[in-house]
Amino acid sequence: MPRIKIDALGSELAKLMAEYASDVTEEMKAEAKEVAKEAVRELKTSSPEGTGKGRKGHYKDGWASKTEAENATSIGIRVYNRKKPGLTHLLEKGHAKRGGGRVEGIPHISTAEEHAIKSYEQRLKARLSR
Repeated sequence: MPRIKIDALGSELAKLMAEYASDVTEEMKAEAKEVAKEAVRELKTSSPEGTGKGRKGHYKDGWASKTEAENATSIGIRVYNRKKPGLTHLLEKGHAKRGGGRVEGIPHISTAEEHAIKSYEQRLKARLSR
């Protein structure tokens, strides 16, 4: 183990902490990307299929993820429906019918989000505890 002079101790600690922060950030980004992919797969299986003529599965197959913002310390990933983006809220929360009454919502986005949050926390803890 190399010896460090007392004058250089502060700079050595700062260097080690910066290296650790960089490693942790890379681990976080990798896990976030993987969890986003899993959320897309879950949404593709749990989303309502639809009964429209020639459109069966059109909403269900539209789920994707994309990295919107990434810098040295963080990443922003968005999971969205690229084929029917305006339909997500109506299907998740329900909506009024044209002739009166309501259509009940089909919660599929909120459950996928909850699973993604739990999975991200568990996977990140496991990865960082190695």
